[in-house]
Amino acid sequence: MGFFTSSAIVSASFLLGILFTSLLWDATVLYGLTAPITEQQIEGVESYYLTWWNGGMAVKMVMHVVMVVLFLSLVAKWARHSETAFYFTGASILMLICAAALYIVVTLPSIRVIARDPFNTSALILPGADFFTRMQQWLSDRSSGVLGDRARENAKLLAQLPPMKWQQRVEHVQVLCAANTIAMVLLVGIVILQVSEWYLDEQLALEELDSLRKQVYGSTPAAAPAAAAPAAVTAEKKKQ
Repeated sequence: MGFFTSSAIVSASFLLGILFTSLLWDATVLYGLTAPITEQQIEGVESYYLTWWNGGMAVKMVMHVVMVVLFLSLVAKWARHSETAFYFTGASILMLICAAALYIVVTLPSIRVIARDPFNTSALILPGADFFTRMQQWLSDRSSGVLGDRARENAKLLAQLPPMKWQQRVEHVQVLCAANTIAMVLLVGIVILQVSEWYLDEQLALEELDSLRKQVYGSTPAAAPAAAAPAAVTAEKKKQ
């Protein structure tokens, strides 16, 4: 197994493990519901995600570095332009793009809204403005034009966010959990595709080695020196 294949599988498995721990909480509001969702269940899920949100910057950096390593490993494999890499690694890159889109468009904004909800008792542990809020403020202050105006407008709307009603709160948490479940399925697909590509490459290499052995050892003893003679002449020409 090559370096890039190993790094891609390990990185995807690491992220998959993180999402699997999230599934323990996501399942309480998504699957097997036989009774109405209680406030205790919602607060449990929100507290779990706010634990990651309020975690140290080193933890967040490690997670995002692993995401970057996974993306770069897949791109490096796809750049080989082999037939297996074109199909398997190309499909893996598409899955990773979909997972990253869910993370950027759904997961981060959803946790951010939960952290800013005035009626959320779990958000009271927030020490202040989070990193993403400070980054948005810094970018909006230094941007001009339509994008800068839109960023400043979104920051003001977020600061004036009204409290969510109970049904809105439940739907908000369910959308967040569903997005993470979809991202987990996509990461499982990436791992399966990478393992399948590695297995197929190994089989192709073994078949090529077997055919080469048949060409070399399958000839008659009298023909073997004759076949070796052109190779010796070619080697002498290269030395010249």
